[in-house]
Amino acid sequence: MIKYFIPLILIVFIGCNESNKNKPTYFGGKIINPKCDFVVLSDNYDFNDTIPLNKNNTFIESYNNFKEGLYIFHHGNELQYVYMQPSDSLLIRLNTWDFDESLVFSGVNAERNNLLIESFLQYEQDYKNTSKYLSLPKNEFLAKIDSMKSIKNAIFENYKTRSNDASGFIDIFNISLNFPLYAKLEEYAIQNLKEKTSEKIDSSYFEYRRNAPTDKDSLMFYGPYYRFIIKKIQNDAYLKNNGAKSENFIQDLLHSIDENVVLETVKNKMLYNAVIRNFYEEPSSEMKSEAFFTFFKLNTNNEHKKNVQRLINDLKILTKGERLPSFKLIAADGELKDFKSISKGKNTVVLLKNYQYASDDWVSSRFNYLVKKNPDVNFILVNLCDSSKRFTKNVDVKYQYTIPSESAVCDFTTSKFPRMILVDKNGIIQNGYTSLSAKDISIEINNLQKIK
Repeated sequence: MIKYFIPLILIVFIGCNESNKNKPTYFGGKIINPKCDFVVLSDNYDFNDTIPLNKNNTFIESYNNFKEGLYIFHHGNELQYVYMQPSDSLLIRLNTWDFDESLVFSGVNAERNNLLIESFLQYEQDYKNTSKYLSLPKNEFLAKIDSMKSIKNAIFENYKTRSNDASGFIDIFNISLNFPLYAKLEEYAIQNLKEKTSEKIDSSYFEYRRNAPTDKDSLMFYGPYYRFIIKKIQNDAYLKNNGAKSENFIQDLLHSIDENVVLETVKNKMLYNAVIRNFYEEPSSEMKSEAFFTFFKLNTNNEHKKNVQRLINDLKILTKGERLPSFKLIAADGELKDFKSISKGKNTVVLLKNYQYASDDWVSSRFNYLVKKNPDVNFILVNLCDSSKRFTKNVDVKYQYTIPSESAVCDFTTSKFPRMILVDKNGIIQNGYTSLSAKDISIEINNLQKIK
């Protein structure tokens, strides 16, 4: 490993005799098998720096008046976190073929960041284990969590004792170790409430919350912190509604976000995500108008509001009982086809998919499952791409189409959000707006086949 860093180390430690007060902060490294020609270092708010790679795929940048804290660095579509403070000289080495597992830090205060990587990799393993534990009786579940927490606390105390670290990293390290467990405790409580099991969850169950500060809005971009906060907020809404998604659930959820999150940009994003997620889980719900009204009242981001308004406008088009308007699509071989010729007079499911809102892996998994389960239904996947004819990976191209530059499809996809339309063999709309993530989608498609 040393050979990759010799040129960089020479640069980084030039002037090492300067006082820490005057020393700049350095961030550099080497990328093996790079996905693009730059890396990005950001605090997710005010600071954002794009650093180009050199010919040998190394990079280096220095900063004066650097602000201490947790940062994100991006390369390609991957990201990781780095804790830095003034006068740090941090170098990374990673192979994009095995991004997280290969990432190693060296230089001043490298140990902190190697610990963050280790806790992240352990989190991935813990997540698999704790997901299995969710089905256990409460006492057994808590015993498993307590055992894991004891191990993590020992790691945390060991670092504090031998390092005498007085920086803000202590809080970050604690969050990285324990907040994933707190999130699972919240998830267990939610599941318990939703399934209305006989296992009672009383106030003593939530004792761990006393050790989980929720006033660090600036860390909402940090995965372990965000996942716990959102689970806690969801849990509070479920508790208020006795575990049911009642008429007031989404309103209570939105109000809980408003009450618990101070930073406006973070609050707006969480409100936006919550109302969209709730809609796509239950797109047929009659609670939509109330949820949207609450969202508009609490969210201050005009772009978010415009996009939700577009979604509302789309909902008014293609209602049940209407005939689906004719429109053209482009097949994988480039042939322009009319929807009627594609549907072939069969019960048809049309998925209008935007890759910006759903990953190919998730879409292909759900789409292929529904295709296999419903062999007598015609499935059509329309890729909504503005600038390229991008197809969805791992889905047979015989199901896939793109749209011409001028298409009637644009009239009912103004929000660019995904949309699923169910049409019977007579071309009559049975559901004008549902989704792959809708809880009752399998039942709806099955019922579609019963229409004579």
